[in-house]
Amino acid sequence: MTKKRKVVFCVPFLDRPTEPFIKAMTESLPLIEEAGWEHGMAQERGNVYISAARSFLLNKALRAEADVIVFMDYDLSWEPKDLLKLIETEGEVVAGTYRYKKDEEEYMGEWYTNAEGIPLVTTDGCIIGSKIPAGFLKITPKTVEKFMEAYPDLVYGHLYNPHIDMFHHGAHKRVWYSEDFAFSRNWIDCGGQIKIVPDLNLNHHDHKNGDKIYKGNFHEYLLRRPGGSKSDQPFLRAA
Repeated sequence: MTKKRKVVFCVPFLDRPTEPFIKAMTESLPLIEEAGWEHGMAQERGNVYISAARSFLLNKALRAEADVIVFMDYDLSWEPKDLLKLIETEGEVVAGTYRYKKDEEEYMGEWYTNAEGIPLVTTDGCIIGSKIPAGFLKITPKTVEKFMEAYPDLVYGHLYNPHIDMFHHGAHKRVWYSEDFAFSRNWIDCGGQIKIVPDLNLNHHDHKNGDKIYKGNFHEYLLRRPGGSKSDQPFLRAA
């Protein structure tokens, strides 16, 4: 009998996940199971040090023998097919990007472009990222192994059960990096590639402001940008 693949969702939160998050996850699980995946969830509650929270979650996922590890922020929601799409997109580091919590439509992260400002893409239609948020992020055990080999100074704990501070935030060469951007930088520096899946419907919820919803789809946003198929403006040359 073929062993089922296992995905573990890693969710840090201060109090509890939001209702939209819970609803989206509940609706996603049947589709994930139908696709042949076992699943589990690791949670870290009340840890104000986000890099530590992600490190502890990662250790839990690895001990559960996950084939795929997905970091998720508790204030997001999505369509079920989009979570499965993230899980099954090939690559060691695959992410979805979503809007900032502001009225102007702007997406988190950065990506590589050509001289005309057009995003560089992989053969499967993903955008090649340089910095990505960690709220809808897939990695694998191979990612962790490569990271530990490249950055032994970020490994800590008992040798029989090591932890890795993959999201080690702070200053680097006169620039301060958030935990997700620091991870992105280190992963690329050790030879890794980041893939951004553009066509995902990801909503960012502001539960402190009457649960205002910032709905987004990065693919549709790019099509509306100058030079896109839904824009009547020419491409803007990159600065």
